[in-house]
Amino acid sequence: MKTDKSGNTTLKVLATATLIRRFHERCSLGEIYDKAIRCYETLIESIEKTETTEEISALLDIPAVTIRGYAEAIINILLFNKENDPYLSFGLNTDAPLSEVSRRWKSLIVLYHPDKYLNQSIVEEKAKKINERYEEIQKLKKNKIYYNSFNNDFRISPSGSSGIYHSMYLKYLPLFIIGTAVIIAILSILLLIFDKIFTNSSISSRGAIEMVQVIRIARNNVMEIITYPDFNSLQAVIKGLFLYAK
Repeated sequence: MKTDKSGNTTLKVLATATLIRRFHERCSLGEIYDKAIRCYETLIESIEKTETTEEISALLDIPAVTIRGYAEAIINILLFNKENDPYLSFGLNTDAPLSEVSRRWKSLIVLYHPDKYLNQSIVEEKAKKINERYEEIQKLKKNKIYYNSFNNDFRISPSGSSGIYHSMYLKYLPLFIIGTAVIIAILSILLLIFDKIFTNSSISSRGAIEMVQVIRIARNNVMEIITYPDFNSLQAVIKGLFLYAK
């Protein structure tokens, strides 16, 4: 069994041969997607290098020209995958470094160079998709770097002296202020209402209904403020409560 330059055996070739055989047997897309990462590089080699093509052809007892055609078809399926996954298009894991993504992009661009194909429109479409996928991965990588950098601002200080950054607590301050103000306002208004009702000799049915209505309105508006906290909704609640308290 032959050994490649990195010291690995021909397991990748065998895996690729298995994938091509399953493709010949019309396996599902899910199976192709599942084996893509392990076989992608060898699929490219089977298109570019006659030696690899003939080796797979001997393993499967399938003509080399058919092997090449199957390899191109599989790469095309991956490149235009229905999952719309740019990493799957390149046969890479989502944690692959950008340097590896760049190498795969270059390999595909060389593979589909216009000089190698007679049908220019098909090659141009593939080259366009390859460039689009590369740009998508670059954006994803940049967003991930920004996200990780942003999260580092809220981590525990390495020295342990300052503890958790104050910014972790400051983001809850507006909600705390609004919630406290709402509770104080509701309690104040309810006290006025109860005082108004109980100053009479007896609690009238109208007074009881008003009290229930105010409590219900207060409850609903407090829930709204907790869900969508802003100072405009706070003012609306206080104003509405005072109107019902008159």
